[in-house]
Amino acid sequence: MFAALETELKEERLGVSPQSAQLYRKKEYYSRERDALIVTDISLEVFLPGKQRPSLIWIFEAKDYKGHVPVNDVEEFHAKLQQIGADNTKGTMVLSGALQMSALNYARSQGIGVVRLLPSDQVQHVIEFIVERASQPAINWSEFMQALVTPGHRSRREFFAMDDNRMYSGWQALLSSGLQLSTMNRSGATSNL
Repeated sequence: MFAALETELKEERLGVSPQSAQLYRKKEYYSRERDALIVTDISLEVFLPGKQRPSLIWIFEAKDYKGHVPVNDVEEFHAKLQQIGADNTKGTMVLSGALQMSALNYARSQGIGVVRLLPSDQVQHVIEFIVERASQPAINWSEFMQALVTPGHRSRREFFAMDDNRMYSGWQALLSSGLQLSTMNRSGATSNL
């Protein structure tokens, strides 16, 4: 997950310049409520020009479960996001397993993004022969909801994501959309970071 995000940032496919963003593993953020540090799996900090403090902190929490991720895990993640900085913090859970339907509903209601990366034994690999021209297979958007809540879901795709009631087919689409929306919400207009 870290390598995928790092590549997208370096290749400038996230909608922000690598010079205005920093990616971290296991970064610690202070919580006044705990009077202690919260350690995150992965965080992406985005800075507006000339600012010392990040204008956006995007926290990614990994959950490697075989079955369903329960709602209390999503509630705990939301509480951590609130303690890190409710006004400028975005959260996304990245899962190998599925979510309980109540967990997905809670994530949606709190604006928490979810990404499901299917385990390799659940990805159906199909050899396709291209005769005349290269083309991407059509995305079956109706499959996304099932993939997010069904532990044994099998697919030709390995990446399924939902954030703010929108479906995303890859890291680039998810992150660039989230960063653009966050920038617009904080400044009232689009900004080139």
